[in-house]
Amino acid sequence: MDNFQLDNDAYNELLNLLNNQHFTDKSGCQEDMDFLSDDWWLRDTAVIENIVKREGMWEIHLVFAHYQEPKKLIKRVISRFTCKNKAELNAWYMKRLAAKDQRGTLKVNLDDFKLCLS
Repeated sequence: MDNFQLDNDAYNELLNLLNNQHFTDKSGCQEDMDFLSDDWWLRDTAVIENIVKREGMWEIHLVFAHYQEPKKLIKRVISRFTCKNKAELNAWYMKRLAAKDQRGTLKVNLDDFKLCLS
């Protein structure tokens, strides 16, 4: 297998673009970070628990997805446990506590994501 190589002209142009990037980029605005405090939509979310094994521990992740706009979601790591059964039980309780809709009637349909799984 051959190693990837860049010719001198391409390398110099890449360095030139990187050096001049501060002239072409512009600073962000305060409005660019509004999504962090714009949490009105969290009251209409379905809560989905997700348990993942990472580094020998079982992590509980809660996913908050808006039921009308399922692509608007937040995923948070909540806790870690050494035992999978404890993690599953705690995930169920945490999901119930975090859900604004305690009955669980708000649902997210996987088909709304238009994924190609084949």
